[in-house]
Amino acid sequence: MNDRPLMHLFEENELNISKLYALYAEKVPDKSGFWERLSQEEAAHASNVGESRHEADHGTPVAENKFSRGIIRYVMDFVLEEIEKAHEYEVSHREALCTALRIERSMLEKKCFDIFTPSSESVKSVLCRLNSETERHIEILLKEMKKNKFAFEKQEA
Repeated sequence: MNDRPLMHLFEENELNISKLYALYAEKVPDKSGFWERLSQEEAAHASNVGESRHEADHGTPVAENKFSRGIIRYVMDFVLEEIEKAHEYEVSHREALCTALRIERSMLEKKCFDIFTPSSESVKSVLCRLNSETERHIEILLKEMKKNKFAFEKQEA
């Protein structure tokens, strides 16, 4: 992880989130359409990151700072743990929603997209779009919580 460019890690993290949501589609069959849509959107995010990575000048598309890798590692480790749990145990729709909210909120609260300084306009555009998509995912998840009358418990990431 320490030797791979940040944009590769961003792309991998989006793919991992997509895999987790796809697992939720399997684990919660009556809500599979909901989770499949989110999974597809996360896969599209990964694709956008990959495309911007290739379009950026051949230098470093994102300038690193002392926090960047730690933030990505933190979120990535949590997502990978949740994928493992989802493989091993049953998951309710409420549990999946709470975990997804925790992931999406931590991406914003940890300023995953704001803390990096893109060196090209295409990368900047993609990171801004990902930030607004993450905000939209939080709204979708909160709406689904409310629709199902699930309790809103503040989840810390």
